[in-house]
Amino acid sequence: MWKRPVRALIRRGLRVGRLRAVVETELRVARRPVRARTDGLPDVFVDGHGVRHPLDPALRDALKPAWRTMLDPLTAAQPPSDEALAGRATKARRSVREAAAIVAASTGVELGGRILEIGCYDGAVAFQLTRLPAAEVVASDLARYYVVQRPGEPAETDIRPQQATLATLRARARAAAGAGTGVVDFIEDDITASGLEPGTFDAIVSFEVLEHVASPQAAFGAMARLLKPGGIGYHDYNPFFSLIGGHSLCTLDFAWGHIRLDRVDVERYVRELRPDHLAQTMRFFDESLNRMTLVDLRSAIEGAGLELCSLLPWTDRALVGRFEPAVLSEVQRSYPTATAEDLLASFVSVVVRRPA
Repeated sequence: MWKRPVRALIRRGLRVGRLRAVVETELRVARRPVRARTDGLPDVFVDGHGVRHPLDPALRDALKPAWRTMLDPLTAAQPPSDEALAGRATKARRSVREAAAIVAASTGVELGGRILEIGCYDGAVAFQLTRLPAAEVVASDLARYYVVQRPGEPAETDIRPQQATLATLRARARAAAGAGTGVVDFIEDDITASGLEPGTFDAIVSFEVLEHVASPQAAFGAMARLLKPGGIGYHDYNPFFSLIGGHSLCTLDFAWGHIRLDRVDVERYVRELRPDHLAQTMRFFDESLNRMTLVDLRSAIEGAGLELCSLLPWTDRALVGRFEPAVLSEVQRSYPTATAEDLLASFVSVVVRRPA
């Protein structure tokens, strides 16, 4: 008798695009057998505690299929194709639709009004936000973030050309979205030290950005200042502690490797197995990924004086097969507030509100 309602619940969950994509990815990883190395590199890495980690050379491809594009200077410099921008516009429509549904269910308030998007990149989401009720959209980002993760040594002189590149990309993304000219106000702004006028936004949103914010505490403090009384914050992000939380540059050849090793061992791992990528990988590891657990997230929200309306870790049972007993204890050596919930959540959605 219990099977029918459970199956119905699963089917409803799989209608959520983000959840369905996560489940499909993790099922592919869980079902794939570990392959032996054929590249002459070690098949085991021994960390500083003497723990032996068998290496799976196919894991990175399974988790982050496009990781090579981050390492090749020519590929990394290529602008996305029109087809890719059209795909991003489709994904952005789905993301905004899901965000509006979660906000409405969590707060009883419609997402709309004057909206700030943090970490807007090409503006794909920002253009979709303009379709919300009475929307006036400001979209912010930092050109330096994209400079830091490039191959080679970044320089301050690279920032202005990157800003010009982003402006060109946003014009193309606007066309892909079918949006009008000037519907989004794009600005350069660091949310941890924002220069925007306090109390002027009805909503602040971000998508796959919160894990990159240097100081979540400062970011939520700034959001509390920028929101109007009763204003809403919505953030959907890929946490550092998830299986794919190392992103393309810092995903290692064993599950949760980027958090099971401490910083010294991560650097040694990359030096021994990927020496050509050492500077770029460690720069991204140190500068572009924060270490925020769910405990830290709640603390940052509370410390900013914001009300936590909803916290949804999108967990996946397909990961449990890889979640060996020793994994969490290895992680907690370096990150004591990490929990099983952190490691099994591929994405997290959070809704906050500034008290009226």
